[in-house]
Amino acid sequence: MTEQERYEKLNKILEDGYPLKNDIFMIFAKNKDFCQEFLRVILQDDELEVIENDIQKVIPSAFNKNVVLDMICRLKDKRIANVEIQLNNEKHHAKRLMTYASKIRVYDLKKGDDYENTNDIIIIYLTLDDILKKGSTVYEVKMDIVSDQGERIDKWDAGLKIIYVNTKGLTNKTINEYLTLLTDRTTINSRYKMTSKIKEDLFKRGGVIMSKEMMEVLDDVREEGMQQGIQQGMQQGIQQGIINILIRQFNEKKISAKEGAEYLGVSIDDFLKLV
Repeated sequence: MTEQERYEKLNKILEDGYPLKNDIFMIFAKNKDFCQEFLRVILQDDELEVIENDIQKVIPSAFNKNVVLDMICRLKDKRIANVEIQLNNEKHHAKRLMTYASKIRVYDLKKGDDYENTNDIIIIYLTLDDILKKGSTVYEVKMDIVSDQGERIDKWDAGLKIIYVNTKGLTNKTINEYLTLLTDRTTINSRYKMTSKIKEDLFKRGGVIMSKEMMEVLDDVREEGMQQGIQQGMQQGIQQGIINILIRQFNEKKISAKEGAEYLGVSIDDFLKLV
């Protein structure tokens, strides 16, 4: 591909886009300072610090559906923040987010870790429309322990916070103001320096511009997506190979069903189903 062809291809991605669109949001989310600015605004926490960030993170599974996380960050206080952008009329939001939360928990939990020391997870589900249709900018899912008499006894602390955020709500001026930066091509706001800087590097009123640096970032993002797809396939192959070895060892009576199940982190029944 020539330099001109490469430029035209990258430019086309930006022509009709805006920051929340998938390919473009990845450019923003690749920048750790943007992730920190984004999370500070949405979570209303000016002290929050991001120490690691990743985009389109694949969490594979040998037994069921893999998930791909739009943006995931590890914070200085060890919490994990996952941001999911949903621009379409997706249904079953709650089931999807609980699946993501469980996948992240298992992925983060190392063998031998105590459950009490697991890291808290925050999932931010960002949509254009107010899917709950109550006029709020932010909705937080709170889980309670309720008796069979209907009495709320206590909060259920599962180390999980799920937040729905939308661009149409009118109840949080700061978040609404910030999200305006991500839903059009021209708005710039000096209060949000990193978001505005990246946006200025990408868009210009009446047209699209890209500095050489931003073209390289976009190239890197798309290359990472390809590499992660390859990596996902490799991981699945490796996992399947391990499963095959364990099944063979079980059939040859070299290991018990319990040992095979413990190695894979599944129940004995699930291991026997694989066999």
